[in-house]
Amino acid sequence: MQTVTFGTKNSYSDFGLILTSKEIGFPEPKLEQINLAGMDGVLDLSESLTDDIKFETRLLTFTFAVISPILRWSGVVSEVANYLHGKRIRINMDFDSGYYYVGRCKINSFKSDKRIGELVIECECEPYKQEVNATGEYWIWDTFSFVNGFIRTNEIEFTTTKTVNLQNLRKIVSPTFICSKAMTVSFNGKTYNLSS
Repeated sequence: MQTVTFGTKNSYSDFGLILTSKEIGFPEPKLEQINLAGMDGVLDLSESLTDDIKFETRLLTFTFAVISPILRWSGVVSEVANYLHGKRIRINMDFDSGYYYVGRCKINSFKSDKRIGELVIECECEPYKQEVNATGEYWIWDTFSFVNGFIRTNEIEFTTTKTVNLQNLRKIVSPTFICSKAMTVSFNGKTYNLSS
């Protein structure tokens, strides 16, 4: 059975919800286009400021069956709503356990039809899913993929010359350097002088 963890609470073990369907949307690219007279097509400025495309938020939709007795449905829905409705939280899915999303959740609807209650939760999330083992948190081997995963280095200490390869996925990030004494860093043919 697939489950979703919202913050610290699991959809099944904490609320008794069974995931019946999910939709993981992709973020729309933020496009800046100008339609100029006398020009074929459009002038596309989408990547002009950062040399990279930026994205809108993405929508995650989860549909759950409420398995509690019919007299307990309103209590379950209230419990879920009190915990996550309108809140910005971390979302982990056990079927994609190496990653998590961060977003604002809301209960979209609750429907009941005789014996089955259906609860729909929508989460408007940041465009990128984040790697569980890339954020400087304690390493979790259970989420590591031996097929396409790689061990990230979150912190490096050295006293002599050292070459470091920082791996990343799609999202552009910048490393932070904390120096105990002056040093130089070379990257893409440019040299930067850092002071302590």
